[in-house]
Amino acid sequence: VMVEMITSAGIDVFLHCWGVDAVSDGRTVQGAVFESKAGRQAILSKIVVDATGDGDVFAAAGCEHAAMRYHIGLVHRIGNLDKVDREKAKGARPPRHLGSPTPIPGVNWVNMQGPDGDCLDVAELTKLELAHRRQIWKQVQEIRKTPGYEKVYLVETAPQLGVRMSRLLAGTARLTLADVKAGRKFDDCVGTGGDWQFKQGEWQIPYGVLVPEKTDGLLAAGRCICGEPAVADFVRIIPTCFVTGHAAGTAAALAVRDKCRPRDVEVPKLQKLLKEQGAYLGT
Repeated sequence: VMVEMITSAGIDVFLHCWGVDAVSDGRTVQGAVFESKAGRQAILSKIVVDATGDGDVFAAAGCEHAAMRYHIGLVHRIGNLDKVDREKAKGARPPRHLGSPTPIPGVNWVNMQGPDGDCLDVAELTKLELAHRRQIWKQVQEIRKTPGYEKVYLVETAPQLGVRMSRLLAGTARLTLADVKAGRKFDDCVGTGGDWQFKQGEWQIPYGVLVPEKTDGLLAAGRCICGEPAVADFVRIIPTCFVTGHAAGTAAALAVRDKCRPRDVEVPKLQKLLKEQGAYLGT
């Protein structure tokens, strides 16, 4: 479905590339530089949305930000759990690291929190990935030594490390844990997040957390938006990243259409457009 949406909209897509720099004129971002097997190239644009997750573009553009070390793990899946010999397993201590069931019968998804690490340090990332792959293999061997679980096997490991947080933008607004816990309402709300831990169940995302404090021509989306480290586990989850991505993309299109800076986008107009597109902005 996504491929059909992209191709039917006539969007130019470049896969297998690595963003490496920003094109800037003073404090205004005008595009991004990327590298691939074809060499180094640049794409110029009226508005750039940094959806790298790590804030690679806004960091290259000189936007103020904070660096954050956080859990870096490696997820994997194990199989044949539907073939466990339950009679043989009776009386034995259940093995650890069995994970959670998936829609595939007998296959479980196993999460790994991992230690706090710096995803901007390639030497540290390499060390962590090698250690995690050893640990996963050791865990699977331990499971297979448990009576009844001899047929369990490693289905796959993730193709890359699970980096949860890295850079946090310094925006015109900053989301705090107090905001999330209290379910604070924002006049410039462009989306909502939710969590079962708090009574109100949902919390609002202000437009200002997507907008750099001093840099123009750029918006952030995903886990690198402006928030205190304590809200990391709320802004980094996939549904929230979808929400901020939708808001940032719509705001960028509106800025281009109205020929204004992202910080000058008329928020009521943005909110109306988001609602027309099916976004939920809270009650």
